[in-house]
Order: sequence, then structure tokens, then C-alpha cells
Amino acid sequence: MIAPVSKPIPNDSAKEIERPAEIKMVQHEDVVPENRPDPSTSRGRIFLAASRLFSKYGYRGTSTRAIAEAAGAKQVMLHYYFGSKAGLYEEVLKYEGIAMLAVIFGTESNGRSPEDMLIDSPIRLMAVMHENPQWASLLRREIADGAVHLRSALRDVAEHGPLGANLHFHNAYREAVRTGKARDLPTEAVRECLLAIGYSAIYLAPLISMINERDFHDKVVWEEWKLTLSTILKKGLLLPD
Repeated sequence: MIAPVSKPIPNDSAKEIERPAEIKMVQHEDVVPENRPDPSTSRGRIFLAASRLFSKYGYRGTSTRAIAEAAGAKQVMLHYYFGSKAGLYEEVLKYEGIAMLAVIFGTESNGRSPEDMLIDSPIRLMAVMHENPQWASLLRREIADGAVHLRSALRDVAEHGPLGANLHFHNAYREAVRTGKARDLPTEAVRECLLAIGYSAIYLAPLISMINERDFHDKVVWEEWKLTLSTILKKGLLLPD
């Protein structure tokens, strides 16, 4: 839940703003421990090396030879464990995607009201990508290429994947509308807009930082972004008490 606390943050105009409470992000290994890459194994080293290289160079710019060399493994082992470069790439996307969705919709949902979950979702998406720049880079490159591999990687995922996340969001939003907490708008459009807002903030951050000459990784700037987005969403989506 994004709730204001009393500690102010100074800004350029010397005005005081209230900082939203920090969202504690869940680490990947806490979300999907059964899929956690083991760096002590050849398979784990290949997986981790692939994650780094795909994030830096994209799918097309990364070769199986480069992955094997970075992992200190033979190229044939990559094909043994993952079948192909595409198979390995989709395993990386699936692992990262499930972890991201679980952080946004899963582990800390208990105890939060439906309306709080709605406002939190784009903030949490921003936070998980802000705190995991390798994943943000990987996702930027994949979406720029049409997200074909991402759709394939998450197609068979139910509970933690897009279908599970969509159902979780749908139920929360309809409950918030039913109890008079949220405005009654097209459900799918609300979900799409919230996710687009959270993702585009990270995707466009380098461009925004360059134009406005503000460091997106500066703590004060980051807190201002979260507070401002939370305030806008609450005013636009939720009904006054």
C-alpha cells in the first residue's frame, strides 16, 4: 500500500512533499525458488550468462558461442540443457516474467484492499524494473522486437502468468467497484492502462532524464515519481470517501 508518512523530502522549489511508504520488493529467488538458477552447475552458469548477455545485446546480438564462453561451458551443453538458443532465451524470459508478475500481483497482496492493489500495481511494476535494471533492459529489447518470444515463453503459464495475473486484477477491480471505492470503467482498459503507465515510466526513463536533466536513479527523484503517480491514480481511479 502506498501511504504517506510524515518525513518530508526536499525538492528544487524548497517545498515539502510527503514520501510514500517504501514498497519492499521480493527477490526472484524468494518468488520462484524451484526455478532458481544454481551457479554451481553447468546449467545454472549457462542460464545466468545468457541472462546477462541477452540483456546487454538482445536475442539477435547474442550467440550461443558467446554464452558458452561466458559460462565457461562447452557449447554442446547449452543445446543439451535448453535445446536451442530460442529455448534458452524463452527460459530466461519465463523465469524473469514469472518473478516480475509475482512481485506485482502475488506475495504481498494479502491484507491489502482491492483499491490499494489497483494503485500499487503500476508502482510495483516501476519498482521491480527500477531495482532490476538487467530485467528492464531485457524487456526493452524483447518488446522492441515484437515480444514474440515473451508471448511464447508465458503461454503455458497459468497461475503465475498473464492469465493468473489478469484474473487477480479483474477480481480486485470489480470488488473495488462493487464496494463503491473505484470508478466503474471498462475493466480491461483499466488493467491495460495501469500496466502501460508503470512500464512506460521505466521504458522512457532514459529519454525523460535526458530532456529534463534529472537523474531517474536519484533517490529524491525516484520518490517524487512514485508519490506523483500514486496521487494521480488515486484521484483519477478511486472515488472520494
